[in-house]
Amino acid sequence: MTSFTLIDAAEHDKHFIFNAFKLSMRDYIDWAWGWNEEFQHTGFWRNLQVQNFKLICIGKESAGAIYVQESEQSHWVRTLFLLPEFQRLGIGSTLLAQEALRAKNLNKKLVLDVIKINPAKRLYDRMGFRVIGEDRALFHMELG
Repeated sequence: MTSFTLIDAAEHDKHFIFNAFKLSMRDYIDWAWGWNEEFQHTGFWRNLQVQNFKLICIGKESAGAIYVQESEQSHWVRTLFLLPEFQRLGIGSTLLAQEALRAKNLNKKLVLDVIKINPAKRLYDRMGFRVIGEDRALFHMELG
């Protein structure tokens, strides 16, 4: 497993965050709803506040980001993405395991949505997430 650190994102990280999101998720989003750059960019920042992101760093290099929204009942992984060169190194599994433990210690569920063609679904299945609902494009999943 590649070691990494998480650091709080700041306003100056917005360009990296959106571009990393686009590089890792564009094909899946295009399949699900179609990709419109302006719509995606505007909607992304309307729904996700930069200060709630954690940058995933390997050494001094930003490799991706995670955004977890907490409520009284659950921790919702709104998004987790890594640049392609940092995928399949165990980083996502480790992050999700850490979040699962954090949620469990607070007697909460860990929930997420995944686009149906995203291969990350296999990771979620292996970790014990179960599908609790779905629509045309997404599986809604929970752990715990």
